[in-house]
Amino acid sequence: MARIALALIGATLISCGGAVPANVSAPSPTASATASPTVSASATGDRIEGTVATASATKLVLTDNTSLDVGPSTRIVRTDRATITDLKPGMFVAVTAKQQPDATLLASMVNVFPASSNVPAGQRPLPQGDLMTNAPIVSVDQVGSSSFTVTFPGGTAKVVLAPGAVITKQTDVKAQDIAAGTRIVALLRGGAVQSIQIQGE
Repeated sequence: MARIALALIGATLISCGGAVPANVSAPSPTASATASPTVSASATGDRIEGTVATASATKLVLTDNTSLDVGPSTRIVRTDRATITDLKPGMFVAVTAKQQPDATLLASMVNVFPASSNVPAGQRPLPQGDLMTNAPIVSVDQVGSSSFTVTFPGGTAKVVLAPGAVITKQTDVKAQDIAAGTRIVALLRGGAVQSIQIQGE
């Protein structure tokens, strides 16, 4: 599940059209993330993984004593497994798929974004040859239960789930509602906590 959560962070960054800069400097002790020597972080200091010890509306403290200051702009999202039955018209999704000769999208991954998402609707190719489609669902197949239709500026597409396709749903979470023992991945930019991803079921 940890691999799914990390993959989804990458997918979300792609779908948002950006990524955390590689030249972000490691946070200093006076920055919003104060890390102990045992912090699990990337070489550039832009990602911190750990387990929550205590949580309040403005701060998370991890079991290794890392302190993460949570500000008004920090997005905290929980990602859980979902199924086609969880998909409803009006939901905004990010679909990773291969376009078929009949113009349908054969999806390997569908991620339902939370209400706080500001991702613009649209389509664009991904480096590995897939197509990323960010769009609201307009209808769900009620018969075969394996497809749905999305609409975006310039078009409409039918999405068919490939065998083994992964469907996940993101939900906004308040910092104070994070339980002790919860695994998280925090993304930083310039030492400030931009987002926190909670590992779901």
